[in-house]
Amino acid sequence: MPHFRSLSCLAAVSLLALNCKTSHGYNRTNDPGGRPLSRTTTGSLIIQGRALTADPGRTVLDAIRHAMPQLHISGWTQYTRCPMLQLRGMDSLEGNNDPDVYVDGTRTTDTCPLVAIQAVSTERIEVYPMGMTSRPGYPSSGHGLILIFLARAATGADTT
Repeated sequence: MPHFRSLSCLAAVSLLALNCKTSHGYNRTNDPGGRPLSRTTTGSLIIQGRALTADPGRTVLDAIRHAMPQLHISGWTQYTRCPMLQLRGMDSLEGNNDPDVYVDGTRTTDTCPLVAIQAVSTERIEVYPMGMTSRPGYPSSGHGLILIFLARAATGADTT
């Protein structure tokens, strides 16, 4: 008899769980105040469009610094003149606190692409201060992630 009682209890819980299931996906428009979550509440910053083309002389670092004033440039490397950045606070006095930088999916060895690439030649810049992204192929980083996607020429057929 105890076996029958536990089986009926399991069936009741399963039936209750099936009744709670919904066929509708999560609707973000119902988030705070009926607005979708902003980029800053999720911890990431995405720069694209007019923010990249506003000033032709602006580098990727300038565009990030304009959109993210809390970015701290703690100095420049001696020989290569790459910026030393902190997206969050320092976690070691002598170690490197630079975020990982990726250009079109390829990890760079330093932060020099941030000053070498003009913002107008990019399509999109994504900054993840917490070092995690849902994009596949990018491992998390304790110092943050900066993903740069270069603009591509139009691939339409030539009609001339």
